[in-house]
Amino acid sequence: MDSARNNRLYAALAALLTGAFLYFGSGLTTIPALTWLAPLPALLVAPLLTKRLAALTAFTGWSLGLANLWSYLLNDLELPPAAMSFLVLLAGVFTLTTLLFRALILRGRYALAAVAAPASWAAADYLIALVSPHGAFTSLAYTQADVHPVTQIASLTGVWGLSYLILTPTAVVAAVVHAPRRTGIKLATALALIAMGTFSYGAWRLSGDETSQAVKIAIVSASNGLDDTRWSGANGPTILTAYTQQIEAAAAKGAQVVVLPEKFIDVDATALPDLQGHLQKIATGSKVELLAGLTVFGDHGNDYNRALLFHPTGGAPLSYDKHHLIPGIELFEPGDHLAMMGSWGVMICKDLDFPALARRYGEKKAGLLLVPALDFDNDGWLHSRHALLRGIENGVPIARNGSQGLLTLSDSYGRVTTQVAAPSGADATLLGELHPGIHSTLYTRWGDWFAWLSCLLTLVGLGALRRSKRA
Repeated sequence: MDSARNNRLYAALAALLTGAFLYFGSGLTTIPALTWLAPLPALLVAPLLTKRLAALTAFTGWSLGLANLWSYLLNDLELPPAAMSFLVLLAGVFTLTTLLFRALILRGRYALAAVAAPASWAAADYLIALVSPHGAFTSLAYTQADVHPVTQIASLTGVWGLSYLILTPTAVVAAVVHAPRRTGIKLATALALIAMGTFSYGAWRLSGDETSQAVKIAIVSASNGLDDTRWSGANGPTILTAYTQQIEAAAAKGAQVVVLPEKFIDVDATALPDLQGHLQKIATGSKVELLAGLTVFGDHGNDYNRALLFHPTGGAPLSYDKHHLIPGIELFEPGDHLAMMGSWGVMICKDLDFPALARRYGEKKAGLLLVPALDFDNDGWLHSRHALLRGIENGVPIARNGSQGLLTLSDSYGRVTTQVAAPSGADATLLGELHPGIHSTLYTRWGDWFAWLSCLLTLVGLGALRRSKRA
């Protein structure tokens, strides 16, 4: 009786601690160290509890932690309550990870538990990204975006390796607690070697120098810019005038490239040539490469979230249509091609949530990505950090205009070189330098090899359970 009561107390405490660590260690802003601690309480007590109670502990703890996204999803994105079901899915994934760990520990497979639990988490991260309309948006890996020595592992494994790493220390520590002394020492030694290897690789990679010629880039966001202002309406010319003034000011300070926000103005397809003429005139007059995000409305419902890149000497602008659209909000035709001018590529906002699309630019040797975007004020930090991971994965610097969020320049190692807040209702201009260049990575060449390895290790863990049941 006392034992059962104690187990319930342990379970409740573990759920609260896991929830608290995850709540503050993830979400729109993070305390990175707490993310690593979040799985530990649930994994630590799981072998002491019944299967049902262990599952309830893990699910409750993870659900409490994910409550940090409720306001963002319901109020900022204005998603229907049914859309919150994906938070239940994420809590369910952690629950299954915990149950796999528990089952292996109870069967004396301590080392396999320490390996298979993080692998199952990384595998689920990858599989969710394959089918979700939000790509890898929900990955915990982004919580570590500013911990540069750790994030460099993504250049080898993609974001999936970072997902694996986040659960590895807690899985090993929990396994050590339950394992015999000799096995525990071996596991602790292995963890120390993994930590040393990760930080050594990160330090080595970050010691590299940017040797290519610098390009001065301006990112601008106007206070009176709204994403539903029509070029043909009364405010259309006013918006363009406001941006023209900022572009000219940036050019006077040496800007060679100017990036405007996503959907900075709406235009009917019939009026698009007229708007293009004005934008080309601005690019030519300011002698800058000008990237502008537009909403283009066609005659037959063929609407596009489009970015046009204008060269100062004229010619047809480079055109790119956003591939990945926000479900229920962006009712546009998705794009189906990449857009590159020389070694410079173009993406739009949510496209950066999808590692596979960014990797296609890496395969084409892109040396710089220019990204118009439009955030929701509160998610500026989180969404800007998605860009950092894509840059690390493919070794490419990124200029991202996160209007109503953060304007950022980040190098090929995911380090933010310049950052300016661009809240709604305020003018903002960022002016800084990036070094375009091709920094080939293993992830670009081999793709999602680590995700598939994680799937294999998960199957090995499940196979071990099945064999033990037969025995």
